Amino acid sequence: MTKQEILEHALALFMKKGYEGASMSDLAAATGIKKASLYAHYSGKEEIFSAVFTGVVEEYRETIQSLTLKREDESALTRLERMFRAFLRYCHNNPRMYFWDRYFYFSPEFIQERMERETKETQDEFQRAIQSAISDGIARREIRPQPVESAALAYYYLMIGLSMSVKLFDREELEREISLAWAGLTRGLQND
Repeated sequence: MTKQEILEHALALFMKKGYEGASMSDLAAATGIKKASLYAHYSGKEEIFSAVFTGVVEEYRETIQSLTLKREDESALTRLERMFRAFLRYCHNNPRMYFWDRYFYFSPEFIQERMERETKETQDEFQRAIQSAISDGIARREIRPQPVESAALAYYYLMIGLSMSVKLFDREELEREISLAWAGLTRGLQND
């Protein structure tokens, strides 16, 4: 069993039982290896949990970098819509995002500060990309002149708020909610 496979099983177990409820014996049983073999890979539950979180953050950062790339052939509004839709689709039925949401609010004490710091860092990275797209749109007269930071915050928090609800929707309902939210946001951004 690879370390990545151990972490996949650990993520599922932490989501099912919580950090406190998942023991090293549970983790070993979930992976199908002996507890001693698990200790050969990781020093304990804290290290496994930390490694799960590291994987979640790394994948998230890669996803954000990918979906916020500027494409020369698209308008600023098209870029913003693509980012908005892609992010919400990424969150839908994504156990890594559910893990992050859950443990951001109810994190084990040993990792709480790190989770808060990395959440803030990724939030800032994403907001800078949004601000860049809005600034480009204003410069190209595709987006009405407005304070870039407040427009980016409105965009970001609408998207994050909707992402917290994606678990409630099947794919068709999610697409409907995305379209409705985007329509409202577009009205605030479009240059008349």
